[in-house]
Parts: sequence; structure tokens; C-alpha cells
Amino acid sequence: MEEERTERVDVEDWGEEAPPKKRSPLIKIAAVVVALAVAGVAVWWFAFSNNPPTASFTAQAFDLRVLVDGTNSTDPDGNIATYTWDWGDGTSETTTGPETDHTYPDETSYTIGLTVTDTRGAAGTASRTVSIQVFPTAHFIARHDRMSVSFDGTGSFHALNASIASYRWDFGDGTTDTSGPVVSHTYATSQRYAVTLTVTDARNREGTASRYVSPADTTVDILAEKFFEAECPYRDYWGARAESYGDQVLQSEMPCTNYYPWVLFSSSPSLQPFNPSYVYTLYRWDARVRNHPGYSLIEPVMLPVFNSSVNPVPTSYVQINLTFEYLDTKLFDDLYTKSYFGLPPGSFAVGSTFYSDGFGHSVMGTFTMDLTMSKRILGVEANDVTEARAWWARNVNPNSPRNPGPLGTRYGAWLEDVGNGKYDVYNGFEWYYVTDYTWLNGSVADDGTTTVQFATAGWALEVLEARWFYWGKADYQKAVCVKWRNTTTVTCDETLDYGAILPQGWSPMETCWCEHATINGRITSSLDLDFVGIQGYHFEAWGNWGPDGIPKTADDLPAWVFTAYMMDYVPRAGSGSSGASGFPNSALRWYEDLEAYHGTPGSYGYGEQIEYLVGQGRWPLNAGSTLTIVLPRFEVPWYDPVRSTWNAEKKIGDYYVFNSTMTLRLVRPGGSYFIWDSRAKVLSMAGPHDWGVPPTQLPLEGTPWIEFGPETRG
Repeated sequence: MEEERTERVDVEDWGEEAPPKKRSPLIKIAAVVVALAVAGVAVWWFAFSNNPPTASFTAQAFDLRVLVDGTNSTDPDGNIATYTWDWGDGTSETTTGPETDHTYPDETSYTIGLTVTDTRGAAGTASRTVSIQVFPTAHFIARHDRMSVSFDGTGSFHALNASIASYRWDFGDGTTDTSGPVVSHTYATSQRYAVTLTVTDARNREGTASRYVSPADTTVDILAEKFFEAECPYRDYWGARAESYGDQVLQSEMPCTNYYPWVLFSSSPSLQPFNPSYVYTLYRWDARVRNHPGYSLIEPVMLPVFNSSVNPVPTSYVQINLTFEYLDTKLFDDLYTKSYFGLPPGSFAVGSTFYSDGFGHSVMGTFTMDLTMSKRILGVEANDVTEARAWWARNVNPNSPRNPGPLGTRYGAWLEDVGNGKYDVYNGFEWYYVTDYTWLNGSVADDGTTTVQFATAGWALEVLEARWFYWGKADYQKAVCVKWRNTTTVTCDETLDYGAILPQGWSPMETCWCEHATINGRITSSLDLDFVGIQGYHFEAWGNWGPDGIPKTADDLPAWVFTAYMMDYVPRAGSGSSGASGFPNSALRWYEDLEAYHGTPGSYGYGEQIEYLVGQGRWPLNAGSTLTIVLPRFEVPWYDPVRSTWNAEKKIGDYYVFNSTMTLRLVRPGGSYFIWDSRAKVLSMAGPHDWGVPPTQLPLEGTPWIEFGPETRG
């Protein structure tokens, strides 16, 4: 029998030349099992291990309030789920976002802690100490009257409600004043000055603020304030508008916002899915105009001239005192008591009257003038007071606005003539100028002073007023029309180049939101005017394209934007626009070959290149022109452009909204013509400023572009 032999191989003795060992199948299987086990551990480690996040944040204290920003926190796995803030005063807050704020009860040092937790429960912490100190806040408003400027610093405040001990004014021309919170100063030279107020509290802590002023022979001083709170809650005509084709209220209680369904929504149901739309809020517009040459007794613009052969005398004048309102239930019922409508109380309802669709507009008040101007303006035929009184008795019917007499009929016809002619309202309203009634009644004093009671109502009054305020005596219709296309009253025989006819009115932009508004003006050889009313439509929610500069991407930022607009929003007939009407005249003629990115969050057109929705303007920052924007210090709604989406079924956005206080993000173009006060949240802007184009040219792009952002993100 052959001897059985076994071979024993010692692995450690193998050298490079050792022959390979022939392994058994069991050994191969064992090796595979071991390899798979090792690989499984690696896969398990890769799939199920978790590195904890690293917390990091910055903190900025403003009096009792601190702003924190934890966006520098990181997680190797990219999965931070929550941010928990321990404020060091016994309170804490958990958020899903990295930015927030906190208000402390008193002055001391606090240690703030941040814990960031990822989706698997791992956490990282960081802390830092902040010292809370309260300083007084200087806050003032400057108002111009030619070369004299008044300053009101009574809005200065203290977070601890401590009193302000002293006020020191530096007027920017080498003079100062320490007499108190309300002062005035007359400048010797017309130019832009930086005025500084320093306030001191009882502990000798100081706060300062600066504003620009621009004294000049003619001043146009605009104060914009009460954003998100003006006319809140909204009145019932908004409901009537929504039931027809107008605006819809998004938030009626302060802070208020509205949704506008743009022209394509109302023009054609088939175009509703392509509605660009936008979100806006209302605010208070307070204009003080002094010595404006665009209006005079020769050409008063806002009043007719029925007898141009009568010339003013040196003492002639017209004083205007009017109120502007949209027709709501209360106003309808008030008018009923004056027999203006002849309708029973409570008749305000959609469809029940011609002007109850939420767009009906009323103007009421008085004109006061000397006897000579009553002849020129109203066509009074009289040589003395007695004859004037007799003329009024023949030409008005004081008890029946529906049958107003010859003067009311003539005045109403003049309004319709200019509303559908020289100032042509259609493409700023999507309908013709229509008067419901125009009523006047006059009384003549012994010295010839004539007081005229005036009331009118109808459609598109606010557009006509906007044209008067912006274009002045310039002819809007000739500026925008296209040759051979007829309007209701005028044939356009020339197509003018862009900017060939320049606006000559007082308003820096062609927009008039005339709800709950008053106008007090005096016309002589020029115009002095105070106009206070509610503005809207052009302070809009917007999307900033973010650090990458590309629209409709994940880094887009929420914004609110203020810029200059014109009134027209309906493209002209023949323009090729999808929203064109059958009407020939529109300022959008100048934009027909251009497109712009639409930036309203939650809009169908967000981030897309679309045709211009409105004509834009350049704020005329010449000498004497100022703009002061006072933002709210409370939290306001922000419409997130990334998380808000268009709802095609409801024809409105599905908005992701969060609340935060406001801060200035940018002014474009930059320059030295504005000052931002971050404590009082006031933007002060003043001329003279060179926009880089000849002053005789209108702009094609809204300038400046003023953009505000949230102080914390939701």
C-alpha cells in the first residue's frame, strides 16, 4: 500500500519564490465571508454613522433687542434641523431657521447659547456674552417751504421710556440750535445739506441721526410713512372689487397686504392662467409743494378756463380744498342724506348701482377765488357782486345734483373732455373716464370773494388726478399716442419720440392712490399745495435674485421694493401684447420691444422674462426735491420667493409668509444722495443728483430702485 503523505505549509516561511498553495473551497468561502463582513461594517458606518453639527453665531445688540444669526453653523452631513436659543434670561426659543431676535427686560450682560440639532439627534453648542445698553434714538422729520426748513424731533424715543434731556441741531451750513425738539432754519444757498440731531438722556448717553435737506426756490417734499397700517382694516369697497375683477385683501388687520390680479386677469378668462400678478401694501403719502411753476392762473391744469379773455389781476388767486374717497357703504349713505344719489341707505352692493363695483370715486370740497377768477375759471358773467349773485342763481340748481343746472353740466363735460382727451385715462384704468354727476353751488361775499361748493363722482377720477399731478400742463395724449390711431376726442397726427414731451407737474411719479385723501392748494402765478392721501400699488413684495444673481433659484431673497412708476398698465391696441386692449394710447408704447424679469413671489411669472407691466419713471432729484421714507419698527409680512408658488386653480399665489422687521438692503444706483438711519428706520433722499442722463429725458427704467429686506429670516 502506498504510504499516505501529508504536506504541512507554514505561511510565515513563504518567500517570494514559494509556489502558490492550492486552497480548498472551504477556505475560499471563509475568505469571502470575512471580506463581506468587513465591507458591511464600512457600509454600515457610511450609512448610519453621524457627525454632530458645529454651532456658530453672531449677535448684534440694539438697545434691549439683540439680533442673532446662526447661518455659520455647519453639519458635515448637511442636516441641521433645529436651532435652539437660550437667551440667558430664563427664556429659550426653538426655530427651524438660523436667524431670530430677542428683547431683554433690562440692561445687563447676558450669555446667549445656541444648540443646533441635526435630523438624527446629534447636537452642537456655542455661546457668547452680549452687553445690553440702552441709548436714546434721535428721530426727526424735515419739511421744506422753499428756503426755509422745519424740523420735528419729537419722534425721538428711548427704549426704557426715559426722557430726552436735550436736543442739539447741526443744520449742515455751519449753524446750530439747542432750543428744543421743534425748530426751523432758513438757508442762504440752495444746495443739499446733511442735518444732524443729537439727543441726550438724563444719564448723558447720546444718540444721533442725520437727514438730507434741499432748500430751493421751488420745493417738492414727499414723506412716505404708515406702511402696512394706513387704512387698516380695509373698507368694504375692496370686497366689491374682488367680486368684480379687482384686488383681493390678503391681510386686513395691521400689517395689511393686498393682491392685485393684473391686467391679464381682467381682460380675458383665457389669459388668467398666465396672470403675472403682484402683492403690495398701502402707505400714507404726504406731499408739500411750494412755488411750483407748472400751474398758474393762466393755466391752472386742475380747473377749467371757461373764459380765457378774462385775465387775472395782481391779487387774483384760487384756493382749493377737496377730499377724495372711493365709494363705500358709509359714503353712499352719506351722499344719500345730501340727495346726491337719490338712492336708499344700504344700497351699496355689487351690481345694485353703476358705481358700486369698488372703483367708483368721489371728490367733494370747495374752491374759493376772487371775482375776477370766477369769471375766468367758471365763466361767471358779471360786472359786480350783484350781477354775480344773479348769475349763480340762474346757472346752478343747489337742491338737485342729478339736475345740476348749466354750470354743473358744463363742468362735467369739461372733466370728460380732458379725461378722455389730453389726459386720456383709459390705459391707466382699463375704461373710459365716466362722470356720474358734477354739482356746483356758489356764494358771493360783499368783497367779491366767491366760494364754490363742488362735488363729483364717477370712474377714473384717480387716474385723471394722477395725470394732473405728474404731467401738469403737458399733453399726456400727444406724448404717448401713435399716428392715425384715434381717441374718443383727438386724432393723433404725429408719433413722438420717447421723452419728446416731458412731464411738467409737481408729482415725482404718475401714481395717485386717492383713498381718504385731502388736497389744500393755492394757485397764483405758481402752485402751493399740501396733498395727503393713501398710496398703493407700487410698494411691492419682490424677490431678490440672491448671491448667484440668477432668478428663480434656491438663494433668492424676499424683499419689499419702492421705485417710481407711471399709471398705465394696459398695453395699447396693435402692440402685439397678450394683454392689449382695443384702445390706442398707452405709455407702455415705449416698452413694447423690452422685457423685464417679474419678481413677485408666488406669481405665475416669477423669475420669468415678461413684457413690462407698467411704465417706470425716474425720481426727479433736482434742487428742492426730497423723499423721506419712514418704515415701521414692528414686524411685517415677507413673502418667501423660494417657497411661495403659483396656484393655477385659484389664480393666486400659495404664499409662504413669515414676519420680521425691516432694514435697507440696497439702493440702485448707489451714490451720495441718500442716508439710511438704521435705528429709526428712515431713508432720507434729496437732490440735486445727476442720474447720468440729460435732465430733459424720461427714463426707461425705474430709478432709484430702493429695496428693503428682513432683519431675520423665517
